[in-house]
Amino acid sequence: MPKQKSDRERLKNGVNGKSVSKEMSIYRSLKEMIGTDTKVYYIMYLYCPEYLKDADIKPIKDFEDLKSRYEAFSDTITEDICQRYLLEQGCQAAIRWLLKRLHQSKLVKLYQTYYEKALKGDVQTFKTWQEFSDKFFMEDQENDLTKLLNKIPDKELEEDKEDYSYTYEE
Repeated sequence: MPKQKSDRERLKNGVNGKSVSKEMSIYRSLKEMIGTDTKVYYIMYLYCPEYLKDADIKPIKDFEDLKSRYEAFSDTITEDICQRYLLEQGCQAAIRWLLKRLHQSKLVKLYQTYYEKALKGDVQTFKTWQEFSDKFFMEDQENDLTKLLNKIPDKELEEDKEDYSYTYEE
């Protein structure tokens, strides 16, 4: 009979029998970058309102609706004040991160659309899918190579006396 894990052992991996994602939510990621709920909710309202709580049940209509749903917005906070938040460096970095994530999601959908059309026999779409695939996955290949190279300590590179020059003779 397998040994039962203690509560302490089960908690080590952060999963307690629930379906839990190890990746941080958009809200949590933005909150970590920016620090205040007001700014996070406002940025999400502008760029990805569908990810705000209960947006699928009752979408947010306007700024006043947003303000009424979240306690983080005090009476003194206006939409003009929130617009000024967007000029802050931290907010701009968070917006760039968010837009990159949203863009990546769109690329995945586009990839899948090309793939499905190519499977139906559309030769031109197949060619486009191949070109798109090369570009789509190229970033990952470069990142993997960079990760591998970054594992080599600088000290080892400096001490390396190997001659890596290459000459070709016929």
